[in-house]
Amino acid sequence: MEVLLGQEVSILCTHSVTTGREGHVLVEWFITDKNGVQKRVAYDDGGQQGMDSGTEYKDRASMDSSHSLVIKEADVSDERTFSCQVTTTSGTGVGETQLKVFDPPETPELVYNTGTLSVTGDYASEIATCTSKNANPVPTISWYKDGRLLNASTERNKELYVVSRTVKETSGLFSVSSTLYMDLKKEDKDSAFHCKVNYSMPQGRVGSTETDSFQLTLHYYTENVQFLLNSPELIKEGDDVEFHCKADGSPPPEYYFSKVQTSDTQVGEVQRELGSNPEGIFRLRHVSKADSGMYRCQVLDFDSPPEVDLEKEVTIFVHYLDPVVVTPSKMVVVNIGEDIELTCSGTGSRTPELSWKKGEEEVEKGATLTLRSLTYRMAGTYSCKASVSSIPGLEREEAVQVIVEGKPQMEQHQTVTHYHTVGQTVELTCSVLGHPEPEIRWSIPGEAPIEHSGNKLSLELTPELVQSEVSCWAENKHGSDKQMFRFEIVSPTASSSPGPAGKSVHLSVLPAYLSAFLA
Repeated sequence: MEVLLGQEVSILCTHSVTTGREGHVLVEWFITDKNGVQKRVAYDDGGQQGMDSGTEYKDRASMDSSHSLVIKEADVSDERTFSCQVTTTSGTGVGETQLKVFDPPETPELVYNTGTLSVTGDYASEIATCTSKNANPVPTISWYKDGRLLNASTERNKELYVVSRTVKETSGLFSVSSTLYMDLKKEDKDSAFHCKVNYSMPQGRVGSTETDSFQLTLHYYTENVQFLLNSPELIKEGDDVEFHCKADGSPPPEYYFSKVQTSDTQVGEVQRELGSNPEGIFRLRHVSKADSGMYRCQVLDFDSPPEVDLEKEVTIFVHYLDPVVVTPSKMVVVNIGEDIELTCSGTGSRTPELSWKKGEEEVEKGATLTLRSLTYRMAGTYSCKASVSSIPGLEREEAVQVIVEGKPQMEQHQTVTHYHTVGQTVELTCSVLGHPEPEIRWSIPGEAPIEHSGNKLSLELTPELVQSEVSCWAENKHGSDKQMFRFEIVSPTASSSPGPAGKSVHLSVLPAYLSAFLA
């Protein structure tokens, strides 16, 4: 019979007696103790049942009406042979039952080596210990690497073996431990290990449970070094450049960076130290053309053999543009009506394209911009841009301020100001361009000229004033110009009024040019 630990078990004692010869029947249950002595534990003597005292089954078992021996809770100690003996007047018969008690183990426990293990040793390293506790019968432990069974020997060797230990607990259950020893290789750095426990169950079934996988920390020397550039294929001034140095040694070695320079006064190369980084990353911020050249990564790993190349180089070239040269430079003063030619030149790692713009508007492609018959409106800041279309973002600019000089020019020489009624206040605006900045004075009939009063004038209209004209004079060293204002009355409902009643049509002064004149 096969039962689980703790189950109630009923061991049958089936028997038959020759017909007509039943008579007196004695049924007895026996066990054999550890000393080989047979002991009776229960009986039925002609219908009188009882449990023998002095045995372990006195309070744990009983005999039912069919003469079966009933054990309340199966224990490991019950794993033995039980004998049922039947005696009658015609003779004696004996039957035996072998009882097997099964108990699955607890969840296995795993302790693995968390240190750094060398792959260069001449012996197998201790990898891990797997323990399975409180099972019956004795479970078995097997080891796996990357899901494949390790065929480990039980004999000590330099390659692969296990050391196992089985303990019988006071409960009668068994605990098993298995320690794995293995000669590690570099390729084991990413391997996953785990142990699996197999145990027997009733009816020939086999159960299993396994631990989580684990990985080891290995120490192995560097065999290969990679030095790569993590940046755009075309590097230009202002970019950030990042170098990645990677060695396959463990623990990760230290990385040292330097720039290799040649010297006209020294034989051979000169290294400019750039520092170290434990992650193998070196960055150059906002590079310039001076950063072009060869960079070296040196890996510090004293365990590597001499034939391993622990140095690698990467060469970068930083595309650049030299400052743009504009002629004339900075600022130029030109008389109104004259012509001027602006030129610019640019050099760099690649020949740039040149173009001119005023503000944000492109006005000419090429190195030369010719401005003919200059007007005040053509004054301002002109910029020459040098750019390389094959390298987006590589560009430079240089500006020149063009100042147009000449006598004042009124935007309008004759202006009509409308009004609704006498006594109304009107504002007159004198709009003038010129350089140097013109001096403005106003002439009002019946009054002395008002000098330097700005380009606006407020007047209260009188009957005499509306019959005459007001003039605005602008003058600089090159000459003068005049604007006349006359007044016309209009109906308040007139739709032809350009604005609120009594207001003149204001002619705007262009602030950009005016500021250039003031400069």
